[in-house]
Amino acid sequence: MSGLEKAYDALLEVVSYPLLYNDVIKTLNIECPKGVLLYGPPGVGKTYLVASIAKVCGAEMIVIQGPEVFGPYIGESEEKLRNKFKEAALCSEQKKVPVILFIDEIDALTPNRQNAQSHESRVVAQLLTLMDGMENRGRTVVIGATNRPNSLDPALRRPGRFDREILIDAPNENARLHILRSQLKKVPVLNEDDVLAKLAVMTNGYVAADLMALCREATMFSELSVTIDDFAASMSKVGPSIQRGYETVVEKKGWDDIGGLEDVKKKLKQATEWPLLHKETFKRLGLKPPRGILLFGPPGCSKTTLVKVIASVSGATFLSINGAQIYSPFVVRSTFQKARSAAPSVIFLDEIEAIVGKRNLGSGGSGSDSVQERVLSTLLNEMDGVELASSVLVIGATNRPDMLDAALMRPGRFDKIIYVPPPDFVSRQQILHVHTKDIPLAEDVDLEEIADKTNLYTGADLQNLCREAAMIGLRQNRSASSVVCIQYD
Repeated sequence: MSGLEKAYDALLEVVSYPLLYNDVIKTLNIECPKGVLLYGPPGVGKTYLVASIAKVCGAEMIVIQGPEVFGPYIGESEEKLRNKFKEAALCSEQKKVPVILFIDEIDALTPNRQNAQSHESRVVAQLLTLMDGMENRGRTVVIGATNRPNSLDPALRRPGRFDREILIDAPNENARLHILRSQLKKVPVLNEDDVLAKLAVMTNGYVAADLMALCREATMFSELSVTIDDFAASMSKVGPSIQRGYETVVEKKGWDDIGGLEDVKKKLKQATEWPLLHKETFKRLGLKPPRGILLFGPPGCSKTTLVKVIASVSGATFLSINGAQIYSPFVVRSTFQKARSAAPSVIFLDEIEAIVGKRNLGSGGSGSDSVQERVLSTLLNEMDGVELASSVLVIGATNRPDMLDAALMRPGRFDKIIYVPPPDFVSRQQILHVHTKDIPLAEDVDLEEIADKTNLYTGADLQNLCREAAMIGLRQNRSASSVVCIQYD
């Protein structure tokens, strides 16, 4: 049960105690939990956990799937649900064994009645009645599983119905290592210990189902034995489920791939790498790593690229959202939930001024302003809660810091505010070297002269300049083997 030990122990206690201590429970006249709700990201092993518990306890497992319950006629769905509970009670009575009534994807069966259709509301009401009727539960326990606990009807989530709620999070590094060892125990792996240790670090944000798919893909790439290169190739096809919906590709780049900006890079290293490298020193001195970093500066000065390097170097889960994706406070909450589940993680708010501008202090406001204010309020609350999850870093980027609300700019939210300036002469030289390293240059091309004549060019401008020079060389001579000049006029 790699990565599921805590949830396994909690669930085993609920299911096994009525069997092991039945006499004591009767003597004390106490009621055991009737239901348990398992929740967590898809693919973490909720269904596998329930099946394992049933096997260990020797319990019969009766599964309820939403589609098989719903019927076309009025009352048919409720009757099918009643029959499942009767089947569980009969099985427990006749076979004298514990029974687990497992409702998979329970959110599809019992959504919040405020937003549900009439037949869904009737099914919710029927399940509430059936769970209330389990006063003499005997050896039957109801287990529900969902990755959307907040979409359930609130009436289900109270003592007497689903008494316990157990969170199953994405596996940490140690759990990922155990899962990988389990999946590859019959597969020959070259330098197995080193490869699996590296892979456990590289697969931050991967759930158990992702790791299984990754191992399967790697064995398909391999020949005689699986190597680290096979896993690297597989990771381009199998990504972490936790990042779906945040399709920002993090290229494998280092700090040297960004020309110039030495002072900015130094500050970012101190803010992001030092808390990991010098964790004990931080703890000894009572220092807390920054919870938020705001990068501001002119467009095209590599703010976004800097953030991608942070995510690449740290190996953190990278969640990037922009103004077009933020249309409700729910998106903000779900993003922070995913970040906490897959910590260490980086949340990148690009063009943050479009997401959370200054609040309107006047009495009147349009509907859009009202939405933006609710998004801002949610973001402020979530950033305050980030302190509880020390491995979540929020980074914002903007070229209009004057448009941000003052509440975001205080310590405890955006602790560090870093100006990313246009490149100076030395930085422009370094940027030109970076962007021409794969471009064959003629001997008469002087990058120092070009850097001198491109004052006020940003990093994006210089990258475009190098690309356009290569295109001009191609247009002038289709068989050109080098770029003879770079036009900057």
